Amino acid sequence: MFHRVIHENWTTIVPIISFVFTAGIFLFVSIRAIRLPKDRRDKLARIPLD
Repeated sequence: MFHRVIHENWTTIVPIISFVFTAGIFLFVSIRAIRLPKDRRDKLARIPLD
């Protein structure tokens, strides 16, 4: 009986942990991209065209 309770808790916790992890990485990358200096942003934006 206890194995079932533990298993049910893990099936709820794992998606929450993976969502928080993914959201954290997305926020980190977004904030880092927003804080880039303008000249560096322009240089990176021109890379596909060069």
